[in-house]
Amino acid sequence: MTERFLKMRIIFCIIFSLFHGTSSKTINVATNGKVTLQPLVEGEIESILWRHNGNKMVEWDNKTVNVREYFKFKGRTKLDVKTGDVTIIHLAKDDSGLYDTVLIIQGKLISIRHRVEVIDPVTTAKVTCPSNATLHCEAKGDFLDYSWFGPGLQTAEMRGQTGPQISKENQDSVYTCVVHNPVSDSSVTYHASDCFTSGYHQLILGVVCAVIGVIGAAAGLGYYCYKINSRVMYLFLNNRAETHWK
Repeated sequence: MTERFLKMRIIFCIIFSLFHGTSSKTINVATNGKVTLQPLVEGEIESILWRHNGNKMVEWDNKTVNVREYFKFKGRTKLDVKTGDVTIIHLAKDDSGLYDTVLIIQGKLISIRHRVEVIDPVTTAKVTCPSNATLHCEAKGDFLDYSWFGPGLQTAEMRGQTGPQISKENQDSVYTCVVHNPVSDSSVTYHASDCFTSGYHQLILGVVCAVIGVIGAAAGLGYYCYKINSRVMYLFLNNRAETHWK
């Protein structure tokens, strides 16, 4: 009778939470990070059920005592039966979604909802200077937002991957690219003079490679001519020797 009552109560809790749940703002969490969801309730808790996108995640009641985890959340949750807080670790992208809990406190049903978004953090930002001398900033991650800071800008801040255009007049300037998303950020500074230095180095490298290529080709041609001459000389001497013995 008790087990049947518990099952009926859980089903009722689930149906109740679909229509009566206090919502909270979205919580952004970094991939492989952790999050603690808090119902923030008062009173002695008799039963707790946490779900993810409608599927059971973890539950507890004061009749069976033991905490039960389900499916992919096994070994990844920690439930505080005094407060109803649940901590989830090793978050992955497919852990994003709606989390809801139904608690029974002194016979009263309380439903709370949380939305979690698991986001890849920003990788190390990198600034390059293409041939047109316009700085370009790049990083990897989700929901990236780019900002530029430095002298010579029309405003105190520029936005977007494309940064300021460098000229020889402002090559002493230093610019900073900041890449931000809801869970992390990365910044990198770039000396404008490097834009011209890198181009000069690329030119020198191109010339050196061209010279090495010419020398290599000449060496190959010389070796080929040497082999041909050696073959001709061999045939000439061999033919002369045969004529002498005849």
